[in-house]
Amino acid sequence: MKLHALAIFALVAFSAGLESAFAEESKVEKPNIVVIFIDDMGFADPSCFGNPLIKTPHIDQLAAEGIKLTNFYVNSPICSASRVALTTGQYQGRWKIHSFLNTRAGNANRGMADYLDASAPTTAKKLKAAGYATAHFGKWHMGGGRDVDDAPLPQAYGFDESLVSFEGLGDRIIENNPNAIERGRALGHGKIIPCERWERMQVQTDRTIDFIQRHQNGPFYVRLFPNDVHDAHVPLPGSADKFKSVSDDPYVRDFFAVLEEMDKHIGRVVSTIDELNLGKKTLILFTSDNGPTDWPKKYATGPPAGFTGPYRGRKWSLFEGGIRMPFIARWTGRIPAGIEDTTSVMSAIDVSPTLCRFAGVPVEDDLDGVNRGDVLLGQPSRRSKPVFWQYGHPHAILKGGKPEHQSPTFAMRDGRWKFLVNPDGSEAQLYDLEADEGETSNLLTKDSQRAAAMAAQVVAWANDLGFAFDKNARLTAPVPTIAILASNQLLRFVNHGVKGDTASLELNGKSWLDLPAFRAPKVAGGRSLQIKGIFQSSSSSGVILAHGGHQDGYSVYLDESHLCFVACTNSKRSVVRSSVPITGSTDFEANWNANGEMFLKVNGKLVGKAKAGIIQHEPGDSIQIGADLVQPVGDYKTPNHFSGIIKTLTFKYPNGT
Repeated sequence: MKLHALAIFALVAFSAGLESAFAEESKVEKPNIVVIFIDDMGFADPSCFGNPLIKTPHIDQLAAEGIKLTNFYVNSPICSASRVALTTGQYQGRWKIHSFLNTRAGNANRGMADYLDASAPTTAKKLKAAGYATAHFGKWHMGGGRDVDDAPLPQAYGFDESLVSFEGLGDRIIENNPNAIERGRALGHGKIIPCERWERMQVQTDRTIDFIQRHQNGPFYVRLFPNDVHDAHVPLPGSADKFKSVSDDPYVRDFFAVLEEMDKHIGRVVSTIDELNLGKKTLILFTSDNGPTDWPKKYATGPPAGFTGPYRGRKWSLFEGGIRMPFIARWTGRIPAGIEDTTSVMSAIDVSPTLCRFAGVPVEDDLDGVNRGDVLLGQPSRRSKPVFWQYGHPHAILKGGKPEHQSPTFAMRDGRWKFLVNPDGSEAQLYDLEADEGETSNLLTKDSQRAAAMAAQVVAWANDLGFAFDKNARLTAPVPTIAILASNQLLRFVNHGVKGDTASLELNGKSWLDLPAFRAPKVAGGRSLQIKGIFQSSSSSGVILAHGGHQDGYSVYLDESHLCFVACTNSKRSVVRSSVPITGSTDFEANWNANGEMFLKVNGKLVGKAKAGIIQHEPGDSIQIGADLVQPVGDYKTPNHFSGIIKTLTFKYPNGT
């Protein structure tokens, strides 16, 4: 009984201590809050994080006066999803925003909402209710734009004032060309301000400074979200010339000019705060929404602009370079100046509860983020729970421009450990980030128990958010792949004995490439597709490419030296066949358009067409190159292998899949 009484007393005392601590925190004057969220800035783009070629003096000064976190993560490697997580303090999947917001059709194709639901919890709503003046200036991309004209305005999410510059409604900056202006006006809902691309950051900064000056007696909460570092980089004409000695690539020089200009405007905001003697009353946060761009086509002329430091991957990747971002916090007198935290993990979903804690504002119980205020105040600590990610099929197709940048669909970080895996258990990878920050040494086999335990946590998280995941899947390590270009994206096919590379595939009649079904682009519902390339066969028959089976699918194959293009819809087979036998090296192009029409070209000439109709169900099989191994799409028996050479094979699938 005495022990029981002591325990109760201790619990009451502890609870009283927590209440007292919260009360003391609430007594602190509410800080002004400025959040600067850059678009597509890599971890090492600021020179204080390692830029090897140019300086960013204003960002560096901000870091020198505050704290740098080197283990800060955004919750998605792509814009819309990353912004939703930062805005709400919840994983973006809870709001069905998994990738970039597109047209209505593009969103529906990927199972996405058209905009962030106005009922979502936001930092701005909570701070506004606590007496803050609130504003958002810059990129929005959480709904509105393209053909989405019914998205809520920023005011529905708690912002008193707003001026957006991309993919949003309300007052907005529009590219200064007639077509863009006309499209913007057609959507309605706000004033349209035509603007040259290199003028946007100045306009956004001017509005931010004006807002701060008008609300200097505070408290205020303002978000400055520049999007100039996102390509295309369009600096003030002539301003990139100074970087000719730094890079021979005009694309990279333009990026440096835009980065330098952005740094200057960030300096203007910080200077305004200091000139108004608000440094001790203002918390400034600086970070980016995802890694630098990674289009495959850019590697043909040199590496794309932007730096990720020692980290693997870039935008569209769950490897570190796509999600680990530079992070700076300054609050004069509260945050120790010039310090760096290299151990504490913090995530973008933590920003909302952390800001609310500093403002003395309670938060919802169902936020995924946790308060990391102690970390920002210079007290390193372990995050109380892991961070999870999902990016990829079926909700996103954009992938990194190099095969080694492309990550599995799911990832998790817990302390020093990071685990990645696909929903079928493939490409499982376990890394000790403290010993291997570049994610080069997969410890899946050496520490299989840890990998299995982390996989179970990923499964539980996926189920909680409604993502498909085979909980019984066996974990398997990555296997050799060959990348094939599809709509300016690289699709990594599992290699079963094929020699060669992306440009030229050598198949021996037993080898083939295989793209798992979960990663295959969608084709059902009237989506057009195109398959083209050059082949030279060493036999009179064989399948060049097949997807699906006799119920729903398509295939390109040789039958007695005649090239055939077949499509199956609801078990109905339609075939286009060349009238003469194929000999030697042959160009081909097979098209199936949104009207259900099929066309086959050989060496640039149309050899046949047919009306196949529209496929209603996604083919269930993987995409196979050089074989059809399961259910036959064409009038042949399986397995049916191809023997010969296939060159420059490419696909085109509809945008948004």
